[in-house]
Amino acid sequence: MSLVNKTKFIADKLISFQHIISVVILISLLTLIFIQVLLRYVFNLPLMGIEELMLFPTIWLYMLGAANASEERSHIVVDIADVFIKNQKVLQVIHFIKYLVCVIIGVILTFWFFTFFQYSLHLWKYSPLLSLPMFFAESALFIGVLLMALYSISDFVKNMKSLLSKNDSKQREGIQ
Repeated sequence: MSLVNKTKFIADKLISFQHIISVVILISLLTLIFIQVLLRYVFNLPLMGIEELMLFPTIWLYMLGAANASEERSHIVVDIADVFIKNQKVLQVIHFIKYLVCVIIGVILTFWFFTFFQYSLHLWKYSPLLSLPMFFAESALFIGVLLMALYSISDFVKNMKSLLSKNDSKQREGIQ
């Protein structure tokens, strides 16, 4: 198995795992909401702290959703240059710059959130009502941004390969 096939296999497994975790978190969040509604409006017994407990899966779901949008390239983009610029070579360079900026920002944010991750691990804060370790919610920030940075790097590499292969084919055509 070549390195490219191994990398693709690992990426596919990571994406599948990310989707499974997202579904499990969504189901747990919906279960907590259902329990809260049932206790509050049916039994007239509001459970204190369930909103605080819902904070953890909500943050994880938000960050995994952002990573999923990054992986699918379904996040909000404004590719207005595609409308006005008709020269494909110029568009390829613009897309290359766009992916490069995304990688740079992703790496910087990953470094910052890793620093925050270490700080959170060291400090080990607790939530105010249930005294749950806030590390579990705060670690979602690092994991989500790390996944987004990895997907940005993947997009950058794909764009670079596409750009180089088109340039190579044009050079071969010019030689022949």
